[in-house]
Amino acid sequence: MDYVNSVFLSSVANGGLWLSLYQSSEVFISVIFNFLGGVLSDTGNRKKIIWHCDLISGLVCILLAIFIPHVFFIYAIIIINIILAIISSYRSPAYKAVFREIVQKEHLNQVNSVLEIAKQVIQITGPTGALIIAHFFGNRFALIFDGISFIISGLLIRKLTILSAPVKKKSSKKTFSQIREGLNYIFHNREILIIITFSSIVNFVIAGYNLILPFSTYAFSDSHLKAYAVLLTAESIGGLLGATASTLIKKTPTTNKLLFLIFLDGLALMPSERIYHLSHSIILVAICISLFNFFLSIFNIQFMTFVQVRTDMNYIGRVFGTIFSVAILFMPIGTFFFKFAFNLQNPNNYFVLGSLLTFISIITIILNTIFKSKN
Repeated sequence: MDYVNSVFLSSVANGGLWLSLYQSSEVFISVIFNFLGGVLSDTGNRKKIIWHCDLISGLVCILLAIFIPHVFFIYAIIIINIILAIISSYRSPAYKAVFREIVQKEHLNQVNSVLEIAKQVIQITGPTGALIIAHFFGNRFALIFDGISFIISGLLIRKLTILSAPVKKKSSKKTFSQIREGLNYIFHNREILIIITFSSIVNFVIAGYNLILPFSTYAFSDSHLKAYAVLLTAESIGGLLGATASTLIKKTPTTNKLLFLIFLDGLALMPSERIYHLSHSIILVAICISLFNFFLSIFNIQFMTFVQVRTDMNYIGRVFGTIFSVAILFMPIGTFFFKFAFNLQNPNNYFVLGSLLTFISIITIILNTIFKSKN
C-alpha cells in the first residue's frame, strides 16, 4: 500500500508537497509513539495488542476506502498513514517482543531469518502486485485489499500458542516513569547499549547509501545498462542470500560478531567505484552491492536475535520501542546530512560510506574489547 500511495501522491498536483507530508508525518509520529508502544508491550498482553492493532488498521483502511469522497482522497491517504503510523508504533514493539513467548530461544534465529526471506520476496514482488491491483481495480480497492490483509494477519496472530509468557504485575507507575525505567535498563546493560548505539550510527550511514543509490545511473553514466535498476536487483539478491545464509547460523550472536558483519559490509562497498573505473562493468559493481546487502541482511537478523535473547522479558518491549525510535530518527538526519555533504552523482561516495562503516566497526570493536577486559 505504501508504494501505491507514494506513486499516487507523486502524480497529483503539488505531488512533492503531499509526498513529503506523507513521509514526514510517519517519521515524527513513530519517534514519539514507539516509546509508548514499548511500555504497553511490557505491561499488556502482547498477542492481544498485535491482534487489536491489526484489526483496527484493517477497519480503518476499509472504512476510509468505502466512505471517503474522491475529492478528499488525498487527505484521506495522509490521515490513514498517520493513523497506521500510530498503530504500528504500538504493534511493532509487541510483535518483536512476542517472539520470546512463542518461539524457543534456540530457534529464534531461524524464525527471524525465514521472516527476512519473506520480507525480501515481498519487497521484490509487492510493488508490482500493488500497482497491478491499483491499475485494474483502483486505489480504493487496493486500500480494501490492504485492510483485509491486516485482518487476516491479526486472525493468524490469535492462533499462536504462547509457550512462556512472563508474569506481568500491575504497575502503578506512570507511563513516562516506565519509559525512563526502560531507558535506565538499556544504559546499565553494556552489551545492549553498545549494539543499539552502534546500529544507530550504522543507520545514519545507511541513510547516505539509500540517498545516493537512485543517482547511480548518473554516477555510472556510461554503462549500457540502467545502473539503478541493476543495483536494485543486486540488493534484492543479496538480501535473499543473506537471509538464507543466516538460517545456517546456530549460535547466538555476540557483540563483536555483529560489529564484524558491518566491517565486512563496509569492505564490500568500498571498491565499487574503483571496480567500475577499471572495468566499466555495472555488473561487477552489482556484485559489490549484492555483497553489501548480503552482510547487512545477516546483521539485521542477528541483531534482532541478539536483542530478543539477551533482553529481560520485563523490558523487551521498551527496548524494541527505543530501537525503533532511534532508528527512525537517525535515518532522516543522515539523509539531510549526506544531501549537503555529497555530490550525489559522484561514484566515490560508495568508497566514503564503505570506509565510514569499516572505521566505525573497528573503533567499536576496540572499545568493546577494552570494556570487556576491564570487567
